Amino acid sequence: MDDKDSDGFSRVESVRVGELSVRTGLTIRTLHYYEELGLVTPDRTTSGHRIYGSEQVQLLYRVQLLRALGRSLAEIAQITASPEWDPASYTRTRIAELDAHVANTLRLRDRLDAALHDPGIHDDTSALLDTLKELVMTISPVLRRIPTLVYRDVAAAREYLVRVFGFESGRLDTDDQGIAIHAEVTAGDGVIWLHRVAPEFGLESPAKLGAETAGMSVIVDDVDAHHTRAVAQGATIDYPPVDQPYGYREYAVRDLDSRLWAFMTPIQ
Repeated sequence: MDDKDSDGFSRVESVRVGELSVRTGLTIRTLHYYEELGLVTPDRTTSGHRIYGSEQVQLLYRVQLLRALGRSLAEIAQITASPEWDPASYTRTRIAELDAHVANTLRLRDRLDAALHDPGIHDDTSALLDTLKELVMTISPVLRRIPTLVYRDVAAAREYLVRVFGFESGRLDTDDQGIAIHAEVTAGDGVIWLHRVAPEFGLESPAKLGAETAGMSVIVDDVDAHHTRAVAQGATIDYPPVDQPYGYREYAVRDLDSRLWAFMTPIQ
């Protein structure tokens, strides 16, 4: 019979960081990063090797549970540091929220299924109003987001973003004088529009303003490899890849108009 601790977890033998990485699927770098943040601090052998016992495994489980529930590492640090935090109670609350969402979805499904198999239901105004209300609650009015960035030279900006950042090249539109006024590139799951400088709309390049009020963040599969590519293409790097407290390894780089881009990979 397994020995249990006060929280009901089975006590396990101590394991070193390499074995823990293999058994959990978390990288050694991630485990070290959690240690740096104070989330999961291993014990040390007399020779300095990291070892993880039952207490650290429990903490690691809780960190990953909260991450699966959409919490940032900064939020997790605050939550787990609170003496009043109860993992079981927190999990039950989140399950109740998910159950409520599932129940609403199933209720809507039943109404749609009834409408499909009983065309006469459309003559029931009350039933239609109920179905309409549930449809409105489940359908977002937002269909798609398209970031629009302003550049002094739209064509040159498109070429740079494709060559240096690895985006996919899209359409390029010009005016009657052959000057590029609109271009598109695709970055992962979405398109980005490149817009000409347009004083009539108050649109100006950050290169002229000397400042910007927004940046762009893009998730890539290997941030270090992406950084190496950008450097090889002569990009201006603000800072090299570094692990951030909000759970991403990222680096920052400027485009042709001095706009700040952050490329990042989640820390697993």
